[in-house]
Amino acid sequence: MSLENVETNELYAMLPPHVRQELEDHKQVMTAPRGTLLLDHGVLPDRLVILNKGSVQITVPCKRHSASVISRQAGKVFGMRAVMSGELPEIDVVCLEPCEITLLPREIFLALLKNYPEIYFAVAKVLSADLQIADCILRDHLRRGASAPRVRATRPV
Repeated sequence: MSLENVETNELYAMLPPHVRQELEDHKQVMTAPRGTLLLDHGVLPDRLVILNKGSVQITVPCKRHSASVISRQAGKVFGMRAVMSGELPEIDVVCLEPCEITLLPREIFLALLKNYPEIYFAVAKVLSADLQIADCILRDHLRRGASAPRVRATRPV
């Protein structure tokens, strides 16, 4: 993900250029193979994951049924709530195909938050988008009354 594509990144889009550059300086870009578990419910992530290209399945594991939705949204950030709060994530995110992703280390991101409080507005935007996804999953799950088939995850990032 380059600075030229920030308008599609829900985290970077609202940030001033100097803050985006700080994030850029600490990122790692990689291709995650199909089946890669990007976010594992119940496991605190050590980084934020940004989907640059590809599609992922977002699943909320439940006792009897799992509810899921597919996302192809370039620039979607995963793990924000867990990184910000220290609470364990309640979703799994699995690559449905090879995906280009950007990783931002948790500790670096939290340190940048202290230095650049304007990041909080971007965080609010990411968390708001997550609520929309949760709403979509819930509505779809209630409409169908059952879960979608899950993709088997092969290994975490």
